[in-house]
Amino acid sequence: MKKTSNENNNGLTMGICIGVAIGTSLGAVYDNIGTGIAIGVGAGLFLGTLYDSKKKRKNDDDKE
Repeated sequence: MKKTSNENNNGLTMGICIGVAIGTSLGAVYDNIGTGIAIGVGAGLFLGTLYDSKKKRKNDDDKE
């Protein structure tokens, strides 16, 4: 069964959510929530994309 687009991007979604949470916390500590959220989203996008890429490579290797 072919995975839908939504199932393929779970790492990206989770990365953004975790990044926003951490960024908001750090922004509150440093009294600059806007910058914290922006940094958190950027870090979440980066880490989520890495996770999805690694997961895709593993699945491709398993098929061979």
